Amino acid sequence: MGLDLDLTAPDLTLAWPQLIVFVMTVVLLFADAFVPKAQHFATLTGISLVGYIGAAFALVTQSGQNAATFDGAFRADGLTVFLSLIILVAAVATVVISASYLQNGEQQLGSDGRLRIANSVPAGEFYVLIGFSVFGAMLVAAAGNLIVLYIGIELSALATYVLTAFAKRRLTSVEGAMKYFLLGLFASAILLYGMTWIYGVTGSMDLDRIAAHLAGTDAGDGFTDPALLLGLLLLVVGIGFKMAAVPFHFWTPDAYDGAPTPVTAFMSVVPKAAAFAAAIRLFVQALEPLSDQWTTLWAVLALVTMVFGNVVAIAQRNVKRMLAYSSIAHTGYIMVGLAAYTSGGTIDDPSISSLLFYILAYTFMNIGAFAVITYLQQRGVGMMLEDFNGLASTRPLIAVAMTLFMASLMGVPPLLGFYAKYYVIVAAIDADLLWLAVTIVVASAVSAFFYLRIVAVMYFNQPDGRPLALPTRLLSGGIGVLAVATLLLGLFSSPIIDLADQWSGALTVLGRTAGQ
Repeated sequence: MGLDLDLTAPDLTLAWPQLIVFVMTVVLLFADAFVPKAQHFATLTGISLVGYIGAAFALVTQSGQNAATFDGAFRADGLTVFLSLIILVAAVATVVISASYLQNGEQQLGSDGRLRIANSVPAGEFYVLIGFSVFGAMLVAAAGNLIVLYIGIELSALATYVLTAFAKRRLTSVEGAMKYFLLGLFASAILLYGMTWIYGVTGSMDLDRIAAHLAGTDAGDGFTDPALLLGLLLLVVGIGFKMAAVPFHFWTPDAYDGAPTPVTAFMSVVPKAAAFAAAIRLFVQALEPLSDQWTTLWAVLALVTMVFGNVVAIAQRNVKRMLAYSSIAHTGYIMVGLAAYTSGGTIDDPSISSLLFYILAYTFMNIGAFAVITYLQQRGVGMMLEDFNGLASTRPLIAVAMTLFMASLMGVPPLLGFYAKYYVIVAAIDADLLWLAVTIVVASAVSAFFYLRIVAVMYFNQPDGRPLALPTRLLSGGIGVLAVATLLLGLFSSPIIDLADQWSGALTVLGRTAGQ
């Protein structure tokens, strides 16, 4: 029996955004080696910003398409566009807020009252690793088969492991990176093992063909092959680790606390966006006939994750660790959108649209919060709650921005975070998951304690008299843009949701007939 080879030339125009990011990263490698020291930082920063913004423009031109190339392994559909835009926005924001940190290093106040560099991060390696991580995440968003999806996840994760350990003079950085790396290896093995079971049962790596195989069997008629259930469970565990869902979250607090703050901002969004991209591709696109089984699993995990993240965050006085547990809680909120998916969902199904909108909202408000922490680190302060004392009297605009980010994370109207939670709650109610909707409301009320505590010390406590921050204009401008976006984007959420609604393109069968 001969091989059925697809000799059609791949359409590289569909992969222009990803190729731009890859070429940009390669250019950064050479620029790091050959650009003179005097122009080194400015050149690398400029190349990064131009590359990511150029990729975003190339991506916008693909809006409305639903095409595939490389025999269906690479897809350019609504999901690819929306998720890749989120990833690129996070990349641009990371470059902007990293400027002060890369130029000045991590400041520490000495016993003589002077600021000294406690840790420094090489700009070349930093930008290159960010580029590879972004490229991997974009591959996940565009994945059409299991191989591309797994390679994208691992490429993004490996770069992030190294970034986590960049503050190598701090033991917490090395410890957090080691935990992240070791647990990540186990999660990757579990994820790969789950993919192996799915391949063994369906005989295909292609996501569309997996769905076609399952739809043609009795998998959705009350009986499910135990091998399928095992593969499904392994996939949930592997993806659950990547998105920091409880009980697979153990790496998160130490990795977030130990990593350089700009890296923490990046890893709180991009790996999470990649994980949810993988979840949508795997479960909504490939395993849709088994949705009655996996939606229940995600609903239970969402409940546990929301409750645990918010309750443990209450006890934290280290702001980075508090935001780490807050990130876990927000993972639970986002997972509600996945749990609310109904079999045969169409463009009128708000579940995945609400999930995508929440990730976008989370990108602005969470990176913004870490940008303020990066700003404060130029004063040589630690990241304890008392380090925010009196910020409103010394840096009123920064205090206002932090207040907006905290209120948005809490879900105060009319900020972006309120609309994100609103859409997720509506999706849960439409799916008859009223108990999850109520949990979101209660958990958000609980989160008010630790979010407003930061606001209270900024406005009602006296400043500690430490040296004022001397950040770059790029960082200050980035905080301003993120704050304005958090304030205004929620008011224009309708067109954003319309773009997110194109997720239904992922369910369009491309080449399924050929796979039968």
